[in-house]
Amino acid sequence: MAASKKIRGESVGVFRFTIEIGSRDESRFRSIDALVDTGAIFSRVPGSILRDLGHHPSGRESFELGDGSIVQWDVGDVPVRIGDRVRVTTCIWGTEEATPVLGTVTIEQFLLMVDPTRQEIVPIVGPFQMAQRGKKYRAALEKIDRSRTYEPKEAVSLVKETAYANFDESVELHIKTGLDTRHADQQLRGTLVLPHGLGKGQRVLVFAEGEAARNAEQAGADFVGADDLIKRIEGGWLEFEVALAVREMMGKVGRLGRVLGPRGLMPNPRTNTVVEPQDLPKAIRDSKQGRVEFRTDRTNLVHVPFGKVSFAEEALVENLGSLIEAIVREKPSGAKGQYIRSMTVTTTMGPGIKLDIPATLSTTTGAGV
Repeated sequence: MAASKKIRGESVGVFRFTIEIGSRDESRFRSIDALVDTGAIFSRVPGSILRDLGHHPSGRESFELGDGSIVQWDVGDVPVRIGDRVRVTTCIWGTEEATPVLGTVTIEQFLLMVDPTRQEIVPIVGPFQMAQRGKKYRAALEKIDRSRTYEPKEAVSLVKETAYANFDESVELHIKTGLDTRHADQQLRGTLVLPHGLGKGQRVLVFAEGEAARNAEQAGADFVGADDLIKRIEGGWLEFEVALAVREMMGKVGRLGRVLGPRGLMPNPRTNTVVEPQDLPKAIRDSKQGRVEFRTDRTNLVHVPFGKVSFAEEALVENLGSLIEAIVREKPSGAKGQYIRSMTVTTTMGPGIKLDIPATLSTTTGAGV
């Protein structure tokens, strides 16, 4: 197998890997240096390379970018060789300036997986790999009745009781939805400021120039800039939790979509992270006080934190109620059938605790969805 190439300054989970793209009859292959990004689903190859190897697109498909916009790209099946194995995989036809990308669909076809910490592609050891749980986890799991569901207050009390890590764990909500995110009208995305915050300092970056940049600095933004910040991010720097932008900057910021989008950091009007200059102080203040973004992933699930184990039970219950109410309120227009199929709360290290859906929804304006 070809060796991974770590890039100085790249974030964890982003590195280079050499693959070979084959002609239609697999009689010749061309080696390319592709970017492995744990947020990329499909592989992407510049169209000129594919055409030179005799390929033609088989059709056009719609994709949602990190900023929420919908684009159409040519796609086609292409032979890819890694080591001595060849697999035919679906590739996006990229523009000439687009960086080649090795996506997770292709990686899994070779029975490989990404180790984001070591920045390597490694073999999948077994078809049903099970994590070995420690004594503390097993002890916490014994306190939970897996055959029942819990009302919010019970679940929060149990979350605090079963937390065992030697740090202040985040408390998270995980929702399985009935949405099909392949359709644009079934995309769930929104933001809210939790009543009791998130319990951690959020580093806020603002893309702005001139007077807007001075306002952002005075409002307490951690990083403010324009072309300089864009260049740093393109080089792999991602040491912030929230990115805001004034509308005038989006023409430049847009090219960061492939970097910020998969990580949920791309400024977007739908998440109130593209703001007018006069609204920057409030946006920065909200971000630092505990504004969270929720959205469905490619498996139609929602994962979002709503506090810390150290919070009082009442604060966690209020944050949870506000979060679920916002998710219900943002129900996509194209949703069909049962919108929320299951809800689970957990800590960073602990076991999941299933919520009673009717009891939980009855505390919001969306009871019964």
